[in-house]
Amino acid sequence: MAEEFIGSRRKSSKPRNIKYNNQKLVLSLFRYADKLSVSEISERVGLSKTTITKITSELVQKKLILSAGKGESTDEGGKKPELFVFNPTYQYIILVNLPFDEVRVHIMDLKSQVVFDYSKKISILETDYAACIESASHGIVEAMEQFGITGEQVCGIMVYGDGIIDSSHGIIRYSVHHRWPRNLPVLEDFARNLPFEAPLYIENGSSLCGYADLLDPVNQPLRSLIHLSVDNHTGGCVIKNHELQNGTHGFMSEFGHTIIDPHSSLSCICGAKGCFEVLVSPPVVLRRTAELAGQFPDSSIPTAAASGELTMQALFEAANQGETCACQSLDQVINWFTVLIRSMVIFHDPQKIIIQGIYQQAGAYFLENLRSAVVSTPFFRTGADLLIDYAPFQTDEALLMGGAYYVCRKFLDNNQLYD
Repeated sequence: MAEEFIGSRRKSSKPRNIKYNNQKLVLSLFRYADKLSVSEISERVGLSKTTITKITSELVQKKLILSAGKGESTDEGGKKPELFVFNPTYQYIILVNLPFDEVRVHIMDLKSQVVFDYSKKISILETDYAACIESASHGIVEAMEQFGITGEQVCGIMVYGDGIIDSSHGIIRYSVHHRWPRNLPVLEDFARNLPFEAPLYIENGSSLCGYADLLDPVNQPLRSLIHLSVDNHTGGCVIKNHELQNGTHGFMSEFGHTIIDPHSSLSCICGAKGCFEVLVSPPVVLRRTAELAGQFPDSSIPTAAASGELTMQALFEAANQGETCACQSLDQVINWFTVLIRSMVIFHDPQKIIIQGIYQQAGAYFLENLRSAVVSTPFFRTGADLLIDYAPFQTDEALLMGGAYYVCRKFLDNNQLYD
């Protein structure tokens, strides 16, 4: 995705900045390509072959890219071009969770591939924040020792968790699931516990899942995305110009706590009633479906409900086969999604909304009817070109890919790397 650095290339005409930005432009192209020749790079980024030859030579010298042998001659014959590849193990990225009962550490290369994973069960009090940080920090060190790398080989560490996170200041303002005090300086505390220095970042896990959407070539040209991750809990992110938008206090992507039905008696973990998160959560949807099933004795739903085998997947399959009971149940869910998405459109006016989590498996009935419902009134029909689709990656994979991609971009955008 070479366009990552095109904007920065235009920011300044100073020779030093031009040099940095040209190198970033070329390197970002390698980040998403296999083998490239000087001619291919020149054509893609719009710089002369002479300039590209100089840049590739400097990047090879720094070992950021590697020589990959010779390519094929052109149809006219002539000298075979030298090929180059990105060096994904130039540095490593570490992802670590804020644990409940298990520390999980993943060591990733610069192409967002897992090269080592580590997990360890822990036993700490839910309220013991200090023990959580200590356990996670110790897990990082153990994982590095087992994999065989030092702090100098780590270009960044991404800490991920839940709740309201102020990523710009490295603070968890409020953890929904941990019983911790507010406004905790997580990154400061990690820095104090780790025996080496490395750039530290923190983000909500759902935001990182959404960041992985940028790795899908279909999404790379888009400048405004909303990612909606829905399961027992709901999260997501807003991405504009390929950057996460967190707002002043970290509330921006807490879509699950939008009140969709003010008359609902269903209480949410946030303390309110009628939140999107609780209305579309699998336990609530399956309970409502089971209650509805008695009206449809010929459906497969009553049998599944009676045997305890009613699952979201069974509901999706029945709806896709046209069973009225399942369709009516999903129609209510589609209504809640429609209310939320219309609010998203009003506040953010995105080009695309991407759905991940349990509803990612819903199939055609859910997605086609949701698309139709969102633009079913004249006002919202104005945005009929709004794209709504399922996420390209499953949640666990997306979390790691998005976290590694976030750190990698920070690393590659640092001018000191090119001095």
